[in-house]
Amino acid sequence: MSKTVICPKCSHVRPPDATNPEWQCPACGVCYTKANEPSPSAASRYASAPVQVKQGWDWGPLVKIALVVVVGWAVSKYFTQMRGPDAAGNTMMETVEERLQSAAAGAKRTDIMLYSAPWCGYCKEAKATFAANDIPYTDCNVEGDLFCKDQFDRLHGTGFPLFVVRGKRLQEGLNYNALISALNEDKPR
Repeated sequence: MSKTVICPKCSHVRPPDATNPEWQCPACGVCYTKANEPSPSAASRYASAPVQVKQGWDWGPLVKIALVVVVGWAVSKYFTQMRGPDAAGNTMMETVEERLQSAAAGAKRTDIMLYSAPWCGYCKEAKATFAANDIPYTDCNVEGDLFCKDQFDRLHGTGFPLFVVRGKRLQEGLNYNALISALNEDKPR
């Protein structure tokens, strides 16, 4: 071997009188040609992933927005048609208070029995709604009146407010829709 060979791994200069094969470094034993090649882990580290170049618009978000708008419009249109027209031909949605007033029209104080407790927030809300809309009802304070407590227990009451409409016990809690349904269902003819 006439030229100077330097090991790429350990930088050892190969002496002319080395006894190992010419392809091998006498100091570290590495093959000169393999030490010059990048390691597989280094090769994978530097290998570039295929790059996808998008051209044009990404229509996905735009389609989703359009879909939400169309569905919202359709739901709005459906509920507008379900409400029906008023006398002038306009569609309008009645408030809960208006529906409650309509259902309670002609009702007596004994038709709606409200079993309540002084600390119950929903009971206070129901009383305020009834008072604001001139809806007749009888309030039965379970904690202040033994007769009311006895009636509440006979109804197997466990929560407040508890409504009884014309003798029919409703589910506990403040549910104006159930109250309106019960008033309309049992309305005297």
